[in-house]
Amino acid sequence: MRHASESRASGKQLILAIEEPESHLHPNAIHQLKSVLNEIARTHQVIMTTHNPLFVDRSSIKSNIIVHEKRAVPARSIKQIRDILGVRASDNLQHAELILIVEGEEDRRALKSVLGYESKVLSTALTQGSLGIESLQGGSNLSYKLSHVREALCQSHSFLDNDACGLTASQRAQQEGLLTLADVHFTICDGQKESELEDLYDEAIYTGMLQNKYGVSTQSPKFKGNAKWSDRMRDTFKHQGKPWSDQLEARVKADIAELVEANPGAALNVHKRASIDALVQALANKLTQIAAGKK
Repeated sequence: MRHASESRASGKQLILAIEEPESHLHPNAIHQLKSVLNEIARTHQVIMTTHNPLFVDRSSIKSNIIVHEKRAVPARSIKQIRDILGVRASDNLQHAELILIVEGEEDRRALKSVLGYESKVLSTALTQGSLGIESLQGGSNLSYKLSHVREALCQSHSFLDNDACGLTASQRAQQEGLLTLADVHFTICDGQKESELEDLYDEAIYTGMLQNKYGVSTQSPKFKGNAKWSDRMRDTFKHQGKPWSDQLEARVKADIAELVEANPGAALNVHKRASIDALVQALANKLTQIAAGKK
């Protein structure tokens, strides 16, 4: 497959042609090379032949030129590019244009409902399957998941907890060339050093469930403060004579996700929803750019 990238600026001084630049390069070096070539393409024309999905231009499908049986034609779709490169996307990535990567399964369930409620564009994309949501089952798996999504020729965006795990995973992925700061948002809450998705919810949506199912009240002084939600909830359970474990934390989060799924309009704390609003806008913008690239 041949890929041609042209600058919008006039007066190009150079045409750079490269044959299979990925050959004999370490994966991280390939990412670095792509950044260099993208920068060169701002002022000059870059033409390359490649079999590496990394160099596919998702922002402008027609700029990818497929050379097959002595004919060179602009690509019509990502599926066509996948077929010619031999990419075998898994079923959940087959029709997706954009994948939102989140940390846990409960995050995936809740955000699917919240995002669909907050934006008609996202609701349509989720229903049609052009926007998918994938969970990491642990922030440390971010680089692996990003690589998997990229190999399937899908664009990605990440929404991570604003804690040590999420920040470390993001920094590692950026160092490996798998992520840029433009492609990630964090669950940042003003006044909290660390925070997670549950910190963005309105406490009222789950207080009754906690009291009825676990006999725990969020009126405990241990639930107040600036620590992230899971730490405050752990201290709240223990303060009221209840055990706490990773398994119980997962169960409580799943219970809350179920409530959010059922009532997304009441889920968010009006004072802590800024990161969700920013995420909604970022995803809508990317979907718009992807749609424009198909034309």
